[in-house]
Amino acid sequence: MLGHLPEDQWCGINDLRNTNWTIDQMRSISQRNLKTKGCTVWNWDYRHLSEMSYEAAYNYTSQMSNISLPSEVSCKAKGSYQYASPESTFVTEWDLVCERDIQRTSAQVFISLGKFFGSFSFGIFADKYGRKSAFTLGAAFFIVSSLFCTFSPWYSLFLVGRFGLGSASSGLFYPGFTMIVENICLKHRSWMSIAFSSSYPVGMILMAAAAYLVEPWRYLQLTLTIPALLAIINCYFMPESPRWLLAKRRYDKAYRIVFKEKSHYHLNNNNNKMTTIENFTVTDKKTDSCKTVTLWEKLKTGPLKQIIELFATGRVRKLILTSYFMFCVTSLCYYVTALNAANLAVSRFFYVAITGLVDLPSYLVPAIMLRFTGRKVTTMLLFFFTGLALLMVIVVPEDSYWVIAFAMLGRFGISATYSVVTLYAAELFPTEILKLTFSICFHTVTCL
Repeated sequence: MLGHLPEDQWCGINDLRNTNWTIDQMRSISQRNLKTKGCTVWNWDYRHLSEMSYEAAYNYTSQMSNISLPSEVSCKAKGSYQYASPESTFVTEWDLVCERDIQRTSAQVFISLGKFFGSFSFGIFADKYGRKSAFTLGAAFFIVSSLFCTFSPWYSLFLVGRFGLGSASSGLFYPGFTMIVENICLKHRSWMSIAFSSSYPVGMILMAAAAYLVEPWRYLQLTLTIPALLAIINCYFMPESPRWLLAKRRYDKAYRIVFKEKSHYHLNNNNNKMTTIENFTVTDKKTDSCKTVTLWEKLKTGPLKQIIELFATGRVRKLILTSYFMFCVTSLCYYVTALNAANLAVSRFFYVAITGLVDLPSYLVPAIMLRFTGRKVTTMLLFFFTGLALLMVIVVPEDSYWVIAFAMLGRFGISATYSVVTLYAAELFPTEILKLTFSICFHTVTCL
């Protein structure tokens, strides 16, 4: 919605600006029979042509074309790019077309890089300082990054904002999902987690409506900041995860959240007699003063400590690798079955909205299945259904309507699988490392 290609662009010749020619007349002289969409123009002497009337210039270029066509040159050599709707996309803001078209894709790449970075940083932060703290920081980070994107005068600063948006999305969605898994009873956990995941297609529908009503891309970016403001307000009413508090031995606060009253046992960190191996440390000042600590040892006891501990236990390592594989297959199938809007003769607003409407029913199927089967059986059945539908795409003739039908069935199945896999993986890991492992499994594999 923000970085779509302009619907119509052409090259505005500097030497023809002071003439009384129309835009179509200028294009018929500079871009006649060219299929480069304004990226190149004919290398005429436009200063000489500007002294003629349009009819005379057209006849002159037609006669010269029959003798010898001039060479093609870049639009930048003769003028500048012009657009029918110059404010509808950031592509027109910084001329990310033609030879700079590759830079347009950087906006999505930086979103993915931000998610990759945020999956680690917010995962460690949430496991150490709490789910609510990570959610609040993610909402604040989202607002700041969105303002960076809205008011950035340079494309490089805009990419910094996009990186921040990707990181903030990791700090918003998955701490919230983790709190549902940790705090909702088993009876309601299935449908509530799926309802939470269905916010993605609902957001697609709302985004399509907002993009249809708000035309300038900067205004649209500012409009998309409003949900983050509401999330900040929600942080005031959202309690911390009691299960995380229990894991951190903050019993008083967990008791107050669960029972809505002050603890009668006055349990806190100071009175707690339970200890772990980390509480027993032996220090020797003489030895420490002479000991040289390497950079690797500092990393192992600092930022990399939690990541190294994830793969230290065979059981946890097996769960992580299995979850990696499930998320890899889910992400690969989802993006493969995603239809390309550029190849469809439909409005981009309609395409995004209809995609969200198609994905919504796919979240209802697993909610019903989970009432009768477990997570493992449901995941296996949905993977089998998706694989069968995608294999049928290869079997049916390429020009048949069955290709689209089976592709959409595959998308339907993999969307349903996604909602179950997220719940399944979140229930596999212990509370102490749940957020970090869950973020790594999903965002790392998805971004790659």
